[in-house]
Amino acid sequence: MPPATRTLYLVRHGQYVAAGEDVVEALTPLGRRQALRLGKRLQAVEFSTVWHSDAPRAIETAEILGDFLPGVELNASRLLREGIPSVAPHFAPAFRRPRAQVQETRQRMDRAFERFVRPSRQDRKELIVAHGNIIRYLVRRALDDAAQRWWQLDILQCGLSIIRVTKQRRVLVSFNDAGHLPLKLQTFL
Repeated sequence: MPPATRTLYLVRHGQYVAAGEDVVEALTPLGRRQALRLGKRLQAVEFSTVWHSDAPRAIETAEILGDFLPGVELNASRLLREGIPSVAPHFAPAFRRPRAQVQETRQRMDRAFERFVRPSRQDRKELIVAHGNIIRYLVRRALDDAAQRWWQLDILQCGLSIIRVTKQRRVLVSFNDAGHLPLKLQTFL
């Protein structure tokens, strides 16, 4: 009998408007269209569960995807929040964080890795709706690559990455797949 497989479908949220003084963070109309396209693509997958960050842009994306996945429970996790997991001197000043904050973020992302990227006793397919940095970090860790090199990957909004996990190994099936998005719907910011 083959080992049980946990298959993780990692999705970055759709394009969004950042929160400001008078603006509540929300998906843009384009971000909702991205999520709808992805929902149509994923509707045939029999997911065990959907996990999502508790940030509004991830919640809204997960809810749109959930409309295509009747009966699948949506679960929020603070572990899946965005963040900067390592110091990178080439970052613009606006993206630099104090070392203590970076260390705290790295520890949280490591806990997310231990929680989600692990073997299962039975075959499972799980959808994770999160953010570009944590998805890049989880992919690097899954490949046993240097975790601080997460920033060398880039990921589209509503891009799809798939990791298959068994007791024996972790396999990156795809990274940043955007076959469901025509070029005019592909965005990074």
